[in-house]
Amino acid sequence: MGPRRSCLRTICLLLASLLLSGCAGLYFRDVETPPSAPVRHRLAAWPYQEYWTGIIFNGEKIGLTHLAIRTSAESGAAYELRAEALLAFHFLGLSKRVTLKAQDWVTEELRLVRFVHEYDLDGQSMKLTGTVQDAQLVVDRETAGRRSRETIPLSEPIYPTSAIVLYPTVQGLAVGRDFAYQVYDGQRQELARVTQTIEGYQESDLYDGRAFKVPTSAGGQESTLWINDRGEPVLEMAWHGMLISTRESERRAKGYLAQASVNKRDVLVEFSRVRPNVALPQPKAVTMMQVLLRDLPPDFVVPSDRLQQCHPRDGSGGPEVECRIEAARVSDIAAAASASPPPVPSNADLRKYLNPSPAIHSNDPDTHRRARDIVAPGRDPLQQISRLVDWIQREVEQQPVDVFSSSDVLEKRKAECQGLTWLYAAFARTLGIPTRVTNGLVYSEELNGFLYHTWAESWVGGRWLPVDPTFGQVGVDATHIKLLDGDRLADLLPLVDLVGKIRIEIVAVSPL
Repeated sequence: MGPRRSCLRTICLLLASLLLSGCAGLYFRDVETPPSAPVRHRLAAWPYQEYWTGIIFNGEKIGLTHLAIRTSAESGAAYELRAEALLAFHFLGLSKRVTLKAQDWVTEELRLVRFVHEYDLDGQSMKLTGTVQDAQLVVDRETAGRRSRETIPLSEPIYPTSAIVLYPTVQGLAVGRDFAYQVYDGQRQELARVTQTIEGYQESDLYDGRAFKVPTSAGGQESTLWINDRGEPVLEMAWHGMLISTRESERRAKGYLAQASVNKRDVLVEFSRVRPNVALPQPKAVTMMQVLLRDLPPDFVVPSDRLQQCHPRDGSGGPEVECRIEAARVSDIAAAASASPPPVPSNADLRKYLNPSPAIHSNDPDTHRRARDIVAPGRDPLQQISRLVDWIQREVEQQPVDVFSSSDVLEKRKAECQGLTWLYAAFARTLGIPTRVTNGLVYSEELNGFLYHTWAESWVGGRWLPVDPTFGQVGVDATHIKLLDGDRLADLLPLVDLVGKIRIEIVAVSPL
């Protein structure tokens, strides 16, 4: 399996985060006379105790969700919300499973009191526990046998993400009403603002009866949800109908698991691959590439830097972005570093790329010891970077498995592009080399197209040097198209509007 097959976790996390997101506009008819009074239910007299949904992605069923509402004897909490999500699909010849389990203890008004969230990505687990106390949320994180704590100040009540589908009904369903509140998003491990508008009352061929149309924005994720008079989320759509969540019986929701075991389509790669107009037979040898990027969202800005120069223009088919990308030459960095010693980070922009994050455990003692073992004392940053990349190439197996942090990769010695980059960034940061995570597209000769990919940039010689530990490149080839920086799921959300839609035309390439 070549390293240019795909970076699974970027797409997989976006799919998981979009289980309750999307938009739709077809096959719906407004009901001329909606209910005259708001439709409201209290948790104490909720019309149902649980519901199941099936998840369909790009025409194939890939998962299910389940929500149960139970009374609780927990101090300060009246009810417990138990939420589950399971994705199962075939990817690169492997069976993939993603499991999310959440227990949220809430008040009658759905305000969060305490939670326990468990995530499992093909055997890699993370557990989050949190408690609201004294105007702050205390979150304990456990992954790869390591524990950490974060305290988040609160300026207003917060709710669990499992309450998003319930909140409008608790407040009262009526056309024209708007809601705004804050949730703790365990997948992104941060607070997120939710806004909901009850836009209409509709009938549809896609569900029985009538339902309120509720466009929802949760931390930048846009969604459209339909809730019936019983407070049941009968339909939800994402990615312009590519991702659908629809109410099902328990028997039917679980029935897809047997089908998934014989599913032979690589739905994630097929959907996310971007086929250009020409093939590139030797992508690692490309030193310059000029491309046109089309069908980008109007507000998406493709970054420009020393190696990637991009600017918008009006094309024959509408707005497009023209980019000229050059391969990174280590010799240029070395010359700059020898001319003047690398500056010591002194501003916040650089210092933040030395700090740990939920994914990059640069403060982990095992990471620190391993990084020091890999590089010899006294070597310059370029030599240290090369040794780190060489070690990752030798010691970490490239497999489409999911991880939650650099510590997972160091322990399991298996990862795909995102995990490899997290481990490299953790090593580099612990050695005092500011390093950030970059996300974008890279050309795959094996799959004849551009795939979403993650690599790093390290601050050396007074400039950013692109480093790709997946491909073993210190200084990357010119088929790397940078789209955004960041190692959190929230940082990746702008990609939601690109996946499955962006088009690329290769205008020029060197060498031919």
